[in-house]
Amino acid sequence: MQSLGQTFHQLRKNKNLTLKEVADDEISVAVISKFENDQTMLGVDRFLHLLRQINVTTEDFFYRYRESDPQALQAGKKFSRNEMPLPEVFDVLEPFAELLAIVNTDKKDIEKCSDLQKYIVRTKSDLKSAPTLNNRMRLALAETAINEFQEKSFKSNHTLMLPITEYLSNVSVWSAFELILFITTSIFMDPDDAIQMFDRCMKQAAHYTRLSDLRYLGYSVCFTIFSAMVTHKRFGDAKRALDEFDNFLKKDAEAQFAIKSLFMHGWYLYIIGNKEDGKEKCITVLQLCHTLHLEDDRSEYQELLEQIEAGGRMPMHAEIFG
Repeated sequence: MQSLGQTFHQLRKNKNLTLKEVADDEISVAVISKFENDQTMLGVDRFLHLLRQINVTTEDFFYRYRESDPQALQAGKKFSRNEMPLPEVFDVLEPFAELLAIVNTDKKDIEKCSDLQKYIVRTKSDLKSAPTLNNRMRLALAETAINEFQEKSFKSNHTLMLPITEYLSNVSVWSAFELILFITTSIFMDPDDAIQMFDRCMKQAAHYTRLSDLRYLGYSVCFTIFSAMVTHKRFGDAKRALDEFDNFLKKDAEAQFAIKSLFMHGWYLYIIGNKEDGKEKCITVLQLCHTLHLEDDRSEYQELLEQIEAGGRMPMHAEIFG
């Protein structure tokens, strides 16, 4: 499986460019070498700068990246309910595809734990032979996930998740990779860490509103954190995530997200004790979906409403829109 760094290395070599010829005052030979050898990752600005240094467009780069491994072409399907490929932006999660497929399967927790144990054994072997950042993050997420499924309760995973939270903290400007990584891993984070990362993400929100794919991911971050904070019974933090979702909506009023916002407001009212008004808003969403012939959305909201009314341990949802 070819990584982003390996793809860049291949393109650089194809153009007969040395590391010294690509490096400049903005990015050093050492940093480029570590990127090509999967020892570090780059924020979006530095990554785009590197592509300019070798005269390669992002479209050319990701075409080469996807074509380098047939599995990469199929990776997006594992994150789509209807098995249709997701947009190109999701290719960045290909190294985590197998792990996320295990976590998101409909199997019982005991079966997930068995699959995760096997995955952990293989990942530890990969890490021993290739101590890359990706391998460290994959192992951290797998060990955190199996801990959740075995304990059947949500507790602090600060130490286990350090490779991921430290990486996200150290990237100056989040790109699609960091956003999607946060969305898919935040439900396993310690809630304090998740909120800290959420605040960091929202400080960059103005950047996301200018880019369609990243704007959709901004909505996804808010919804996922809202769900996670509800689960942890941190209702004040849940309201903060809901407010940020609505801030995105003010700048870009799309029906899909307006409906999602209405359901989230109903969900929030329900869990803080105003069950009658909360349920009314959620039922309004179901009626809207029926009127607009959004039957897939309606079934999802119906299932979630049933879970809300059932009480007990609330499910957390890491959802990606767009």
